[in-house]
Amino acid sequence: MKAIVVGGGISGIFTAIELKRSGLDVLVLERKDRILKKMLVTGNGRCNITNADLSCDNYNDKDFVKPSLELNDNGDFRNYLKSLGIITIEEEFGRIYPITLKAQTVVNQLLAEIEDLGIEILTESFVLDIKKEKGKFIVSTNEETYQADFLICAAGGSSAPKLGTDGKFYKLLERLGHKKTEIYPALTQINLKSKYLKQISGVKVNGKVLLKRQDKILKEDQGELLFTKYGISGPPILNISKYVNIYKNELSISMPLINILKGKDEKALKEEIIGSFYLLNHYSLERWLMGILDKKLINMLLDKTGFDKNIALSNLDQNDLYKILENLFSFEFQVLSTRDFENSHVSMGGISLEDVDKNNMMSKKIENLYIIGELLDIDGDCGGYNIQWAFSSAQSCARDIANKIN
Repeated sequence: MKAIVVGGGISGIFTAIELKRSGLDVLVLERKDRILKKMLVTGNGRCNITNADLSCDNYNDKDFVKPSLELNDNGDFRNYLKSLGIITIEEEFGRIYPITLKAQTVVNQLLAEIEDLGIEILTESFVLDIKKEKGKFIVSTNEETYQADFLICAAGGSSAPKLGTDGKFYKLLERLGHKKTEIYPALTQINLKSKYLKQISGVKVNGKVLLKRQDKILKEDQGELLFTKYGISGPPILNISKYVNIYKNELSISMPLINILKGKDEKALKEEIIGSFYLLNHYSLERWLMGILDKKLINMLLDKTGFDKNIALSNLDQNDLYKILENLFSFEFQVLSTRDFENSHVSMGGISLEDVDKNNMMSKKIENLYIIGELLDIDGDCGGYNIQWAFSSAQSCARDIANKIN
């Protein structure tokens, strides 16, 4: 029996390997000039594979992901990679990487396994049409037409289109009767409105960021934040970015300008800063701020509070101090938008989960057609959760097919 896998990305290749091991004839159709291109750039080229702190709560639909994650969790994934010769290590925030800290290591071992198994890979192969006739899938590409008993759709979402995932495959699945939800960039940076962005670009702050509409907190996250020439980045920003596209208008983010590490007593820190203010009241405001704040942020803070940099602390009253503290601990920026798909790590939205069996990833519309990975309306947090989903959904699909043929 034969299976065609559309998409030579992470989920597609894991599926192809398992199906070949089960005895199927497997063909992978990849539209780019080589497979696993997106894996090479994950985790800034270090390949954040999964996370030690894995939970269904790390995904937008915990009920749908639960069967696959329970069947193939982070421990199973690490053991699977170990069987391929890939040793993994845990770093900060539970992030799991290959011991070499290079995505190329994982890609090389997967390519070697593909070669050993004799899996056929056709690159620069664009799928133009899919039909099912007399129990067989007929897949037409830009070069040829192929037939298969099983069709696994692993073509990815709309993020990083230069790597081959431009969202065009959704149309083929829609033609086959599947519904698609609206697609937005997720795990991406946020564009802010501020005349100081060019000046503060490159500054890092560790703390809690809040996405707000007026005084209502819509989402929050904690960690390292990085100012850029267009706005702000960093893992917490990537995690809240999709909510910018959900809520859309009249949004702001609130964040500290000083480092407030997770678990740090914010009240005690504030009292320490107040003590410093009165102890050093002969300092100018600028000199005092230089001891607690990145120098690049000072002009922006002074502009917001309206104080002259040369004013002595002794000439500021308690209300002035509280105004400064408020902006030090909770500075507000107007949100313009998120960055586009070119800059996003994953897509939010995809093929409706109502059309797919959560226990095996098979379409409810067409028997023996499977939809896995980022094609589905599933997105995970920053930190290895999306590669974990690619693996877990692939394994669920492959196991179901193996059970059918054996």
